[in-house]
Amino acid sequence: MQRDNNGGMLPLVLAAIAFLFMLVGAVVFVICVLLPPLRRYALSAALWCAMWGPSSIAFLLLAGTAVVAGVFITKTGDVASLPASRLFAALGRSYLIVAALGAAAIATAAAWLHQALAHRLTFPMFRIYAALVCAGIGSVFGCCLGWLMAWAGIQHSFAWWIMGMLILVLGFGTAAYKGARSLRGTPPTNFSWISAEEFNGT
Repeated sequence: MQRDNNGGMLPLVLAAIAFLFMLVGAVVFVICVLLPPLRRYALSAALWCAMWGPSSIAFLLLAGTAVVAGVFITKTGDVASLPASRLFAALGRSYLIVAALGAAAIATAAAWLHQALAHRLTFPMFRIYAALVCAGIGSVFGCCLGWLMAWAGIQHSFAWWIMGMLILVLGFGTAAYKGARSLRGTPPTNFSWISAEEFNGT
């Protein structure tokens, strides 16, 4: 029974890790939007933070698979002479450092690619893209609002949560659609397949 409970908790833990980094990305997005020099990097910065979630989950699953494999090998007796437990304990900190560097590299590559591609979209396409992404960021804050109201024991919290979610999603999406030019930045000067006029939406 304990094994079943632990197995059922694993997806929740992984989902919590992913949502935590999404929330960090949403907060970073708002901070960048509030600082005009960083506004054009807001979407890529939010993606950089959010990418730590799936990257961390991948490295955690890889480490868990290695530990399970090590235990299985030890129990079969084929390589019982290998100090598997000591080996995993010794590699714990090293693996954590490697995983953090790997996650940072993956997040940086994804953010750079996003910035390069989004920077070259036509303005109407970028406006739609920014509105959809920012609506998703609003939904992240909406989920937090729902949990906060449920924790506070507010009456009719579900109805208030639905209303708050709609306001946040529509508010973030509409604001991004109307203010997409400030998220856009200046037109690219190299490696561009659209003109400056098309870039600026004129």
